[in-house]
Amino acid sequence: MKTFRNSALAAVVLVAIQPALAAAAEEEKEPGLSGSATFGLNQSRGNTDNLGIAGDLVAEYNTDGPWVYDGEARFMKREEENVDTEERYDLRGTANYYWTEDDYFYARLQWRKDLFGGVREEWLPSVGYGRVLIDNGTHYLKGEIGAGYRWAELADGTEQDGVMATAGLGYVWTLSDSAEFFQNLRLEWSQDNTYLESETGLRTTIVGNLGFKASYLVKHNTDVAPGTANSDFYTTVGLDYAF
Repeated sequence: MKTFRNSALAAVVLVAIQPALAAAAEEEKEPGLSGSATFGLNQSRGNTDNLGIAGDLVAEYNTDGPWVYDGEARFMKREEENVDTEERYDLRGTANYYWTEDDYFYARLQWRKDLFGGVREEWLPSVGYGRVLIDNGTHYLKGEIGAGYRWAELADGTEQDGVMATAGLGYVWTLSDSAEFFQNLRLEWSQDNTYLESETGLRTTIVGNLGFKASYLVKHNTDVAPGTANSDFYTTVGLDYAF
């Protein structure tokens, strides 16, 4: 598994830096690069209970053809008296092929690492089908369904691997020219574990490309090492820069 990790990490980084913002397609796509970067404070509950820093970068690159590439990188970190009490990373890269205006196939590679969680590290390659279900200028909703493979290491050193099924929903409600509400749901099912993720948030524009973002993230694993919590809860507020 360690050999796979080393090679897959390089692949994740290469894919993740190909910009894309998979959940922000409520407007007609234009060729080029777009996205946002957020940095702020994070309050966590679950396997840790503290206040730390958090950041994320999401971006999209539209090729002016059937291919659209998206990537996301997140981190959360907290230190107390020079001792780490929380450290979490999440990298994801996706290549999307739109065979109609609303229908697409995707290939995705994701890596998650949580030094203080019940599941310490995961590698998640997957492929699937997605469709834009609603896109009327105010409401945007898309859904995905797919299959892949999961390599995981739990907090007690136990390793798990197996085929997984995936599903997801991404919703954006444009409240005004300067504010939007978003809700993202993610399900990953395998024989060893069911992973559920929900992110709810609000973005507003302050001035120009600078804005404010607040979000509430819940992560739940059904199978974790003894002595660790199944669920983690993260509240993040910070500044958001769109490009």
